[in-house]
Amino acid sequence: MSDDTGSTAEGDLEIRSGGIVVVDTATLRSVAAGLLAAAAECGDVREILERARWALGESGVWIFPPGGAAADAQDRCRRLAADLHTMADTYEVAELLAAAAAADAGGDAGLARTIRSRARAIVAADPAIALRLAAATVTWRIETAAALGDQYRAPGSIGASSPWGADALASLGVGAVGLLGLGALPAGSRLTGPSASTHVRRLGGGRTTAPTSLTQIVDRIPRGEGRVRVERYTMDGGRRRFVVYAAGTAPGGPAEEAWDARSNIELYTRTRSASFDATMAAAAEAGARSGDRVILVGYSQGAMVTSFVALSGEFDVPLLITFGDPVEAAVDPGTLSVAVRHLDDPISALAGGGLDTGTGAAGSFVASRASPGTAFDGDGMWGQHGLDAYRDTARLLDASGDPRMDAVRARWGELARARSVEAFVYGAARGTAPGRASGGATSGGAG
Repeated sequence: MSDDTGSTAEGDLEIRSGGIVVVDTATLRSVAAGLLAAAAECGDVREILERARWALGESGVWIFPPGGAAADAQDRCRRLAADLHTMADTYEVAELLAAAAAADAGGDAGLARTIRSRARAIVAADPAIALRLAAATVTWRIETAAALGDQYRAPGSIGASSPWGADALASLGVGAVGLLGLGALPAGSRLTGPSASTHVRRLGGGRTTAPTSLTQIVDRIPRGEGRVRVERYTMDGGRRRFVVYAAGTAPGGPAEEAWDARSNIELYTRTRSASFDATMAAAAEAGARSGDRVILVGYSQGAMVTSFVALSGEFDVPLLITFGDPVEAAVDPGTLSVAVRHLDDPISALAGGGLDTGTGAAGSFVASRASPGTAFDGDGMWGQHGLDAYRDTARLLDASGDPRMDAVRARWGELARARSVEAFVYGAARGTAPGRASGGATSGGAG
């Protein structure tokens, strides 16, 4: 069920609007106005009771002042309204600072100065807001690291017994990532560096149908030899829609593997990778062209890839769904962003808590939970990052009554009306395709 903070609990699953700001400041101010109105009504009740007491006194009946409860309620309403206004101001400053950073990234220095001026005016009226915002940021990042510390705490230990305890190390790591700013991708972020020499090879495909659940979407993320799956939807009138699924890292692969640790490091440091170029090549080989409507789905390294594809501006992206993403991208306001994270997943923790405010279209959210067990009695050191674990979380989201899931279903709902649906699964490798075999494509793409 939902509450007024923008978060939803479904068992151990939490759905939040993202970042520090998990509330709608306009709603806070509206509630505060309602409380002030209630305080005024309490004052009216108190005045009526006081007049009644004096009228009874003139008749010889004296009673103790009856308005004490009304006065207390009036004071509580006023204090709570003031607190809500303060919260709204604090969150608004966070939102303004994020908007200013986005304006800077977009090259609009004038707009950035205007936005920061508005933030400074709010802080000037209440300087304590700066301290509250700093405290909220610290608390948010500590909470982000708490489950990670629990995951790797040795059996039988209680808390972090030393500066090298699991909780302390997790907090230090998440804090360092946040300070470096690598995990949060501001609006307008682009990969740098030249295109990688990469080729893709079609491994299979065929007719299929549109997905009807988040669980089905997880099941379509490639495993095994596949690295990219592209679904092509032909609509009435010949219009085309696409869904691109990018896989996670392929550990221990051959030297020419495009989804290797090197690509992970390149992407995380915002450098063009073989996996990014291969994904763009696979989309092009399946028929996607610049400006086409493309839904993006990615897991782990594939989540980084799809995040950068969404930021590239190459496609019209109505929906971005990521699982265990080491980054969080400030995508276009037209893109509904759904990030599924495990709080005890060290790969997802590389996002450093992500962006201070939400991202994407209204209704975008981050769904998170701590996976069952620990590294010592659960599914091992990396089980909480496994795609199967994220499939379980997707199943919880499918069963969730949170209204934000309705918006997600609406974004892929159009695909069910397609006249035909074709799926193509691609492998990818560094270097030039041997003999340029039929069905192969060389990377290029935009970025």
